[in-house]
Amino acid sequence: MTENSDQSEFKKDILVYVGIVCLIGFIVFISHLHLKLLGITMIVTVALAEALLVGYYFMHLMTKKKTIHLVLFLTFVIFLFLLIWPAWDIADSPRVPSPYVTN
Repeated sequence: MTENSDQSEFKKDILVYVGIVCLIGFIVFISHLHLKLLGITMIVTVALAEALLVGYYFMHLMTKKKTIHLVLFLTFVIFLFLLIWPAWDIADSPRVPSPYVTN
């Protein structure tokens, strides 16, 4: 019984490894398309999916308690805040023409 369970776990691990390799290949493919902002957005989205896959299976977050998920959620919220805050600050700051740029 445990041998069959070990084989199914091994098969699942191999599938996750293959999925990660495929996602890495997809990121490389997107980077060769030179899509500028759309490409960056797609790469970040695929990288996020890859990170979630690694965390879920290899860091065993699927078996952890709700406290771990709450900590991860709060970390994600703080990350988004720190990502958006500089753009919001730049958008609200007054624009002063640079003395080095001539029109």
